[in-house]
Amino acid sequence: AMQRAAAGAAAVGVAAALYALWRRKSRDPPPPDAALLISIEAVVFDCDGVIYKNAVAIPGIPEALSALRAAGKRIIFVTNAASASRASLAKKLAKLGIAGVTEKECVTSAWAAAQYLSTHHPNVKRAYVVGGGGLFDELQLVNIEPVGGSDNDMGLEALHASGGLEASLPIDAVVAGMQPEGLCYARLAKASAYARDRKRPFVGTNPDNTWPGGATELLPAGGCNVKYVSFAADREPDAIVGKPRLEFAQLVAQLHGLKPGTTLMVGDRCNTDIAFGNGIGWKTMLVLSGCHSRADIAKASSVEVPDYVADSVADLAACL
Repeated sequence: AMQRAAAGAAAVGVAAALYALWRRKSRDPPPPDAALLISIEAVVFDCDGVIYKNAVAIPGIPEALSALRAAGKRIIFVTNAASASRASLAKKLAKLGIAGVTEKECVTSAWAAAQYLSTHHPNVKRAYVVGGGGLFDELQLVNIEPVGGSDNDMGLEALHASGGLEASLPIDAVVAGMQPEGLCYARLAKASAYARDRKRPFVGTNPDNTWPGGATELLPAGGCNVKYVSFAADREPDAIVGKPRLEFAQLVAQLHGLKPGTTLMVGDRCNTDIAFGNGIGWKTMLVLSGCHSRADIAKASSVEVPDYVADSVADLAACL
């Protein structure tokens, strides 16, 4: 009888896996349901387009996250935003009315870039950076001096007047990511020139081409800066450390003890968030509150198709 029960359970498991595979292949993911909430212990959330848009919380999200916490679900925030450090992201979420957020629950591509360089290139002491304050902060925390902040708003004439590259200042690496303020020709030109020397590690924070940015139309994101530097330097980055990089997912999983069968990844982009979760074996859900729509699911590759789809994170909490 026990053997029959085990065989029956195995058959049910196989059937469930085949059904999930069929769902992905059919490009018709179902909405989240109570069974999904029962099965998961932790939810990994992307941020922009999922939790907030620019500096405004998406309606119903603070209440939804509180309900998930009250139900005993662990919550982790993982963003490709390179302008945010773990500390600044936690503060931003708290200001948006999201209760109980700690720095340990926040992971950013700025942190991932700093971890990558300190682990894979421990001799790097100084990096030329295209990016925001959070990236500078995370590099400093691993004892890498970030350079480039003084080059904001410089055009070609200012670049000539400055003398070009800092010959007296050794640059060991180049890091490129999102920089919504102060980005200029000189900053990108210097980063490209430094990256042209292949002895220097060249790191991209993430591959995102667009983000909501609080605008009515999608705006260029950090991946555009990575592509600019890469094209001008005539080389690919040594690593793009943000989502959907598998090594990044493994780092997050190890950091928080996340298991494939009991973790749900929620994001608004098929090619980063959903691929990130699917790649490590988590369950995945696309929300339609940010970048991608059902039309994007239809043209996504198999690893980019979510298990579930919902209008908002609030729909997930409604299943409790």
